[in-house]
Amino acid sequence: MTFTKALIATAITASLTGCLGGTDATDSPLKVSGLKKLGQYDSESEIVSFNKSLRYMYFIGGDNALSIVDISAPDASNEIAKIDLSSYGAGAQSVTATDTAVAVAVAPANKSTEKGKVIFFDAAGTFVQSVEVGYLPDMITFTADGSKVLVANEGEPSGDYANDPAGTVGVINVSDYSYTDIALDGTLTAAADGTAVRLGGTPSSDQNKDLEPEYIAVEGDFAFVSLQENNAIAKVDLRDNSVALIKSLGAKSYATDSGNTIDIEEEGEINMKAFDGLFGLYMPDTIASATINGNTYLFSANEGDGREYIYDTDQTTCEAAGHDFDDEDGCFSFVDEKKISKLDLDDSIASNFETDNDLKVVTDLGDTDGDGDYDQLYTYGARSFSIWDDNIELVYDSGDGISKAIIEFDAANFNQDDGEIDGRSGNKGGEPEALAVGEIDGRYYAFVGLERQSAIMTFDVTDPTAPTFVQYLNTGAENNLSPEGMKFVAADESPTSKPLLLVAYEYGTDTAPQAAVIYEVTTE
Repeated sequence: MTFTKALIATAITASLTGCLGGTDATDSPLKVSGLKKLGQYDSESEIVSFNKSLRYMYFIGGDNALSIVDISAPDASNEIAKIDLSSYGAGAQSVTATDTAVAVAVAPANKSTEKGKVIFFDAAGTFVQSVEVGYLPDMITFTADGSKVLVANEGEPSGDYANDPAGTVGVINVSDYSYTDIALDGTLTAAADGTAVRLGGTPSSDQNKDLEPEYIAVEGDFAFVSLQENNAIAKVDLRDNSVALIKSLGAKSYATDSGNTIDIEEEGEINMKAFDGLFGLYMPDTIASATINGNTYLFSANEGDGREYIYDTDQTTCEAAGHDFDDEDGCFSFVDEKKISKLDLDDSIASNFETDNDLKVVTDLGDTDGDGDYDQLYTYGARSFSIWDDNIELVYDSGDGISKAIIEFDAANFNQDDGEIDGRSGNKGGEPEALAVGEIDGRYYAFVGLERQSAIMTFDVTDPTAPTFVQYLNTGAENNLSPEGMKFVAADESPTSKPLLLVAYEYGTDTAPQAAVIYEVTTE
C-alpha cells in the first residue's frame, strides 16, 4: 500500500507525483499545510507533555531531570523549574501531565532486580507522592479524566540474563495512589495472516517475562499496549483491569507482488527492491489512538527492535557461561539478530539475497520446515506507519511510502548513519518512532517522527483507510536530530490559539544543543 499526496505545504513538499500519487483533501474550511517552528528550549529532552491551563511544557531526557517550561510565548520560553530526579532513581523514563499534576517514571540502576517508581508533583513541580510500580516503567500516561496513570513496565532482563522480571501493565489510582499490577497472561491471538505473537525469541519460556510493554494509548475504557519485541498489541479493559486481547500484528511482505520495496544493502547507494521470501515485523514503538466517525483506531510507528544483551566480564568467564565474547563489545548473553549474509538460506530464496544481504533479520523465525536453514526471512520493523481497528486488524499501512519520501526530499541523506548515506539500510532504515495524532477543524492528522532520518512527516488521516500526505519536514537541516517524543496541542488549548506540536529531540549537533521544539501546525 502507499500513501497519497494531499497538499503542497512548503518548499520542501514540492511533490510526490509518480512516487505516491493521490488527490487533494478539500472537505474542510481549514486544511493543514505543515509545521512551522516557533521556538525551542535548549536542554536534554526525550519525552514531552503539556499543561493547557498554565501553558507549561514538561520534558525529561538523559540528564535525569524534569524540566518545566512556560511556553505562553513560544518564541521566548521561560524555565519555571528544573528538578533533579536522582534522589528518586537512576534514570527518568517518561513524563505525563494534567492541568494540576505531573508524573514522572524513574528506573533504578539495577532495573532487572529493583522495581521502578512513578513520582507525582503538582503542576509547578512540588513533590506530592512516590509510588512503587513494576520493573522498568518505560512509559506512563494519564487517562483522559486524570483519574489514573497507566504504566508500561517493560521488564527487561539484566545484561547477563541472570534476572528477567515480568513485563506488566500498571494502574495507579490518583485519588489514593494505590497501585495494581496487571499480568499479561491472557490467551495469545495470531494475526489474520497466521503470524503468531512472537515468543521464544529469548531464553525465557515464561510468557509473562517474554512480553515486554513499550507504549500505551488510551481510548475510552480501554488501554492499548504495544509489545514491541513481540510484534503484538495488548488490549486492557480498564473497567476491571482485565486483559481482553493480546494479538500479533502479522508480517508485511516485500515479495514482488506485494507492491512494497525496501533497500537492504549498505553499499552507499539508494537501491529499492522487492524480495520474495522477505517479511517485515511491524514491531511498533509509539502508538496513538483516536475515535473517528465513532470508531476507535490505533496508529503505530513501526520502528522495530531487536534484543541484544551484553555485560562486562572476561572471555573465560563469558564462555564458561555459554555466552559469546567479543573483544570490542564484551560478553553477549543473548542476541536475536544476524545479517542475512551470516545465515544458511534455503535454495528457494538464496539467489534473491546473493548481493543484497546486509539486512539484519530475526533468528528465531523463518525455518518453516525445521531442517536448519531459512525458508523465509523476517526483519525488524516495517519502515512505515500503520492504522489498526480496535480489534487489532490492519486498516492501512504506508508501505514503502516513507522511504520514497526520503528519496524525494532528502536523497543525499537517505537512510543515513551519522551523515553516511545508506548506512542504516541494513538496520531499520529511517526508523519511524515518534507519533502523535490530533484533530484540527474536524479533520484528523498524524505526525510521524523518523528517528534516524531526523524528519517529521504529516498525514491527513480523516479517512483511516486512505491517509493523504501533507508535509515532509527535514528537522536535521535545523540541527534538531532524532525526534523521540511528541505531544499534540489542540487550538483551544494552545497559548497561540493555533494547534501546536511539541517535539523532544534526543540529539543536537556540535554547533546546536539538544532541544524541545515548539511547532505551529499551519493551516490554510
